[in-house]
Amino acid sequence: MIKILMVEDTPTDAELALRELKRGGIQHQARRVETEKELRHELLDFKPDVVLSDFSMPHFDGLSALKVVRQEQPDLPFIFVSGRIGEELAIESLKLGASDYVIKTNLSRLPSAVARAMEHVEQRDARRRIETELMESNLMFRTFMENLPGAAFIKDKDGRYLYGNHGLDKAFNVEKGYSIGKLDTELVPVQVAHKLREMETRVTNAGSALQEIEAMSMPSGVTYWLSTKFPLVGENSNSRHIGGIAIEITERMKVEQDLLLRTRAIEACVNPIVIVDTAAPGMPMIYVNGAFETITGYTSEEAIGRNCRFLQGTDTDQPELGKLRAAIREQRPASVLLRNYHKDGSMFLNELYIAPVSETIDGSGAGHFVGVLYDVTQIKRYQEDLEHQANYDTLTGLANRNLLNERTQQALIHARRHDQFLSLVFIDLDNFKLVNDSMGHGAGDELIANVGARLQTCIRDGDTVARIGGDEFVLLLTNQNPGDSNLTVMQRIQQELTKPMLIRSQELVVTCSMGIARFPEDGEDSESLLANADAAMYRAKSNGRNNFQFYTKEMNATTGERLSLENDLWHAMANDELFLVYQPQIDFRDGSVVGMEALIRWQHPKRGLISPMDFIPMAECNGLIIPIGIWVMETACKHNLQLQKEGLPPIRVAVNLSARQIGERNFVQTVKDVIDATGLDPSYLELEVTESMVMHNIQEVVVILNSLNEMGIQLSLDDFGTGFSSLAYLKRFPIDRLKIDQSFIFHCDSDPGDAIISQTIIALAHGLKIKVIAEGIEKPEHFAFLKENGCDEGQGYFISRPLAFKDLRKLLISRQNLH
Repeated sequence: MIKILMVEDTPTDAELALRELKRGGIQHQARRVETEKELRHELLDFKPDVVLSDFSMPHFDGLSALKVVRQEQPDLPFIFVSGRIGEELAIESLKLGASDYVIKTNLSRLPSAVARAMEHVEQRDARRRIETELMESNLMFRTFMENLPGAAFIKDKDGRYLYGNHGLDKAFNVEKGYSIGKLDTELVPVQVAHKLREMETRVTNAGSALQEIEAMSMPSGVTYWLSTKFPLVGENSNSRHIGGIAIEITERMKVEQDLLLRTRAIEACVNPIVIVDTAAPGMPMIYVNGAFETITGYTSEEAIGRNCRFLQGTDTDQPELGKLRAAIREQRPASVLLRNYHKDGSMFLNELYIAPVSETIDGSGAGHFVGVLYDVTQIKRYQEDLEHQANYDTLTGLANRNLLNERTQQALIHARRHDQFLSLVFIDLDNFKLVNDSMGHGAGDELIANVGARLQTCIRDGDTVARIGGDEFVLLLTNQNPGDSNLTVMQRIQQELTKPMLIRSQELVVTCSMGIARFPEDGEDSESLLANADAAMYRAKSNGRNNFQFYTKEMNATTGERLSLENDLWHAMANDELFLVYQPQIDFRDGSVVGMEALIRWQHPKRGLISPMDFIPMAECNGLIIPIGIWVMETACKHNLQLQKEGLPPIRVAVNLSARQIGERNFVQTVKDVIDATGLDPSYLELEVTESMVMHNIQEVVVILNSLNEMGIQLSLDDFGTGFSSLAYLKRFPIDRLKIDQSFIFHCDSDPGDAIISQTIIALAHGLKIKVIAEGIEKPEHFAFLKENGCDEGQGYFISRPLAFKDLRKLLISRQNLH
């Protein structure tokens, strides 16, 4: 909304002009005058934004109105709106200061003329504001620079000073303005000038500001300057200058170096040091060193500003405190022994030395005290820690082997004296290494701690839970009667451990194998009891784990046999005693061989052929399954590729994986290395995992299986239907085949239950677009049942026994010739 003042004697003409403005979109307020007096009054009262004036009027003419406006408000836009004005008069009016003129017969031009005039006013006002601000800025800049407590300057690209304040002149010890137009080499020694120029070159190359401390060796001595230099680019892009500000910090450098030396000495001290302001209300601490934070547990932020008494907490009834207060009051040194408390609430004995710090030359007026703390409980705590470490496990807090042996000895003495019994239970977690390998040792430690806590809930007061290493625990059950069978304790442990544990946001179910040896029938001393309980535990392991066994004398012989066989297994690979056989897998539609399962065998030089059931669990326990698994995979891939190179139709080879293998951190990379080394197309390799294996750690296994699937490797789920919870997760696994466990196939032709289970598995797999392969086909009835119910593939003795590689080749060649 603009204000328009009209100098017009004809109201109708004024109305026409205003109507044209409104039509042109110019919102306005308007007043009309006819005389000079009215004009002058409205200029002051109405304060118009623009004046529209007729040129010729009975009582007043337009040129006179223009002169009045220029006298009163020189910058106010003035536009003639006249019915008769010649070209010469129009030009003359413009020279006298009119903004424009509009003929009344062409009022349609009036809105644009007013808008243009207002725009010129805005531009002019903006320009004047800028000019005013620029002048003020220049004045403030010069005032600021001249009063800056340091040197400020601008140099051209050649290094000549274009501007320098008085601080620059004082720095160079020259008269005011002398440095302008000079190079550094004309003002300071050459070596100093080169250093100054070198920094400016770096600023130019970097295109950004740099700050550093510059040393200037002048005849009067060395001075230090905190120098900030920055590039200045003018409107002409080829004009590059360097600006800079330098503040002398020579004295500050000396003070800071001295202070830094003292501070480092105090901070390096291994004892806590504090400074207290005794003149301030409450005598607060104003400084603590790093050792104070380390020993007390309080940060400097938590301690500074508080009285030292907060270290005593509520323990304020201490005789030495009075001695301390007296020394501060009398401003003298003192040494006191106090009970102080760490931030965690634990107590430590503090031998405190204090001394006043004088703040005057004559040594009077000590307003501060320095205190040195010495924790005299450290040696005692160290001794206690050594004693605890000698008897207790650091991870679980349980008794260790040393304390277990001591307590067992005492329990044996008590049992003999009172004609009582006792038992040792050796406990080993099942598949614990899988947790360490898949989730890390931190998770394994957390699991061990959880197991230790749960075991403690399963025993009576007076019994002992000990951790003797790794995932091995031992229970000492004392004061037993002849009728105590230990069954209740064993069952309670199994129930407690099988409750899911939340480890690193993952639920894990833990099982264990336990062996029990009892005094006096299974041993007369702690060593034999522990060894026999260990032998019983290994029997529980070999019986499928997650169970417990009582010691029998036959176990020692079995243990010796197992140790001998395990020792031979370490040399089996090196001695080429391991070999593979292959069981063909056929397609039920046409009977063609579409795959083969690689099965490992061990030809022992003395014991003959050893079943995988006897040595694979052993390899799982001692870790040999890892190199054995790699050898099986490499050999199977090489044999399969050899068959293809001989022109036989490509088929897949299935290799069984162990839980230890899939739990290895680099398992996926190991498989990739085998594929790369052998050259086999990954689509002709199938890896078999068991249902129990994938359910152990679902999140980790899904990631691994997806990685293998992305490589093009086929995957099958073996022993399907023998585990639990598979249906809820089956759709998450990238499985190509489900293998029906042979336990369901054996009676599928005679047991309706097994038949229904097999039919359900087939229907479920097909619904998920997964193929089904059955193992253990030993009779024609098995074959007919599976084919009738839509099973895709099968293997078993009815189809073919496992064959040596050369026999497998002959079989495939003969089938190829038939077709």
